[in-house]
Amino acid sequence: MMAPLDPPTTQAKADCWREAVLTAGLAVFDWDVGERRIYRSPEMLANWDYAPGPNEAVDSARAVIHPDDYPDFWARMKDMEAGIVERAVLEIRMRARDGSWRWVRWRARIVARGDDGRPARIVGTVNDIDEIWKGRDLARESQMRLQGIVDSAMDAIISVDRDQRITLFNRAAERIFGYEPLEVLGQPLAMLIPSRFHQQHHRHVEEFGRAGVSSRPMMAQRIVTALRKGGEEFPIDASISQNEIRGHRFFTVILRDVSLRERTRRELAQAREDLRELSVASRTAREQENSRISRELHDELGQNLTSLKMDLAWLEANTPRDDGKFLKTIAAMRSVLDSTVAATRRISADLRPLMLDDLGLMAALEWLAEDTSRRHGFTVQLAVDEASENLAEPLASQVYRIVQESLTNAGRHAAAQKVRVTLRTIGREIHLDVVDDGRGLAPEDLQKKGSFGLVGIRERVYILAGSVEMRGDAGHGTEIHVRLPFPAIHEGSP
Repeated sequence: MMAPLDPPTTQAKADCWREAVLTAGLAVFDWDVGERRIYRSPEMLANWDYAPGPNEAVDSARAVIHPDDYPDFWARMKDMEAGIVERAVLEIRMRARDGSWRWVRWRARIVARGDDGRPARIVGTVNDIDEIWKGRDLARESQMRLQGIVDSAMDAIISVDRDQRITLFNRAAERIFGYEPLEVLGQPLAMLIPSRFHQQHHRHVEEFGRAGVSSRPMMAQRIVTALRKGGEEFPIDASISQNEIRGHRFFTVILRDVSLRERTRRELAQAREDLRELSVASRTAREQENSRISRELHDELGQNLTSLKMDLAWLEANTPRDDGKFLKTIAAMRSVLDSTVAATRRISADLRPLMLDDLGLMAALEWLAEDTSRRHGFTVQLAVDEASENLAEPLASQVYRIVQESLTNAGRHAAAQKVRVTLRTIGREIHLDVVDDGRGLAPEDLQKKGSFGLVGIRERVYILAGSVEMRGDAGHGTEIHVRLPFPAIHEGSP
């Protein structure tokens, strides 16, 4: 049996410690406070610009520590020597063997005390962290550049944490909301939103976080309402994005005050509505005037021409048969009178067919289809459902004019052989479809200058707040699809 080993002496322990340090290649020091001596490992002497000579010199640290950092270093050493602090950590600059100053993390700890309780030994390490400092500088520089970009942005940028508390508030946000950053940082985002939207907005952000997408508009298809410091509500256009940093989720909102845009949009919409109402009134007045002129042509001028024909017939009946020259003149007068009557009826019908007022839309469309077929030589198939046969004004006049213009275009430009006109009532809308088998409609035809027929159709549809679609391929005809809403029924209306 082997005899038990004696416990190692203090010196043996120290020798083992030094051997471990030498083996690990660590930059360490061991300060014997009572003896005022310090041991520095070979790694430490090799890396840092200590003066040649004895390794034990305590004050030799002054030569390798940056002058700006030495006061802090020495104050901390004195605190440890006095036993005021047990441990110390400093980040200071030390001069390397190549003469450059490098950042190090200096650590020290009291490992032994004397019988009087005062520190007897202090050991520590020196770790080169210059690359870490360079990384910090780069990160700080990057952060400053990013902050500069964020602050120079014309749109407001606001970041919040997962609890929706504000962590970033740029200068544009200051201008828009009227808050200083210190007033909002750390505060809930709800302070920038009207109270009636708090629950909805909070739910929206939570759903966005769960969705996992990186970014999207805050509220699709509509404007979000925000709240200024003074209590004024205003519209914003916003988008939201999210990212995760060290396990913490952040949301960033980029927003723009669109008060001016929305006000301009409302004013433009009102102007368009006013213009539309003016156009309706103007066309209604024109139709009424056309109706008056058409009726006067039909009734007064037509009656006078009919009276002249009767007188001319009496004159012819009472003219001697042997007066050939006189009879020939009367025949010529009758021919002129017949053509005048026909022209009067045509002009009267073009101004406004009286049957539209007297017999309704269905009768007017039937006459229009027959007359257009006779003029242009193509057949018109007309299909009108019962609900659309007697539309009220102004729909009746506008539908008639749209069909009239469509048939005229088919005859003049499309070289069609057949045209199909379908008029139906579906719900609260009138559906009008005019389809021909002509040469088709090219895209440039829609932009052609002087193409007032198509423009006229669009204008009539517009003033009735409807929609129109025109399409056609070369050689495959043209299709015109019109959708017109019924006018709103106001209270008190019959």
